[in-house]
Amino acid sequence: MSERNKKLWENKKVRCAIIAISVVLVLASAVVLFAGNYLVTYALYVDDEKHIGSMGSDVYDGIQDTAAQKAYDEWVSDVAVSDWMVTSNDDLKLAAKFYENPKDTHKYVLAVHGYTVDHRDIMPAAYRFAEKGYHILAPDQRGRGASEGSYLGMGWLEKEDVKLWIDTLIERDSQAEIVLYGESMGAATLMMTAGDTLPSNVKVLVEDCGYTSAYEMFGDQLKERFGLPSFPFLPVANIISSMRAGYSFSSADAKKQLETATLPILFIHGNADDYVPTYMGVELYESYRGEKELLLIDGAGHGASSDVDPKTYYSHVFSFIDKYIK
Repeated sequence: MSERNKKLWENKKVRCAIIAISVVLVLASAVVLFAGNYLVTYALYVDDEKHIGSMGSDVYDGIQDTAAQKAYDEWVSDVAVSDWMVTSNDDLKLAAKFYENPKDTHKYVLAVHGYTVDHRDIMPAAYRFAEKGYHILAPDQRGRGASEGSYLGMGWLEKEDVKLWIDTLIERDSQAEIVLYGESMGAATLMMTAGDTLPSNVKVLVEDCGYTSAYEMFGDQLKERFGLPSFPFLPVANIISSMRAGYSFSSADAKKQLETATLPILFIHGNADDYVPTYMGVELYESYRGEKELLLIDGAGHGASSDVDPKTYYSHVFSFIDKYIK
């Protein structure tokens, strides 16, 4: 083979290698983009029937087979319940249930539910505040229950909604003393809310099994559910979420928001929680610089602390908040 033909052959091999590498990179990029887009749909998108990708064909029915649910069902049959509505900053109609206490009281609890459910999920725990003289406002977070919305905000969008509900309570009662109480994503929502400037009417926060950040939470879920690493899928999904849902996973950071919070906070977590891992609750507690307490419930999985040991749970909740509510 002549020298010229050798060079042509070498050049041809280089071109083929470049083409092959390019094809592989394009295909790999397409797979990563597909996976990132799928993750956003799976985790955040809500269709017209209130389905979320992670729920499959199921829609939350509000039924809990627990002693707390039975006690709540008996209690609520004799309570005045009204429907409240606000319009979000991005023009969504948001709904809530207001449970009026028959006592003449200025005490209120804003009870915020978690991921995939609606206000009905938190009420078997929240109604215990009524026994202590509280009115209860239980919103349906955006995209859940009777509230509009096509994407879950993982607490970042919802914190703005919570501030609207706080303002609505104060419009009702300028002397309102407000407790913020949330579970799971609702707890993360309230921790993110606490990092913003709030009216002095808001006195204290009780967070139950909230996560440090949506980004870290989804990283754990990628590994747990799909056996995939965070990189490169989560950074891509983060960008796609910004385009589709109007915010990035990395924005929904409860731990970072707590850096500017000043409310007294009771951190609660089950030490058998493998959905929002227990270490997240401990990490949030240890990093917070304000007044705080930590309650870990033995043997409790995700969102189950009040069911597993209600005596310990509620005694700690009310002994903590009673220090800040008249």
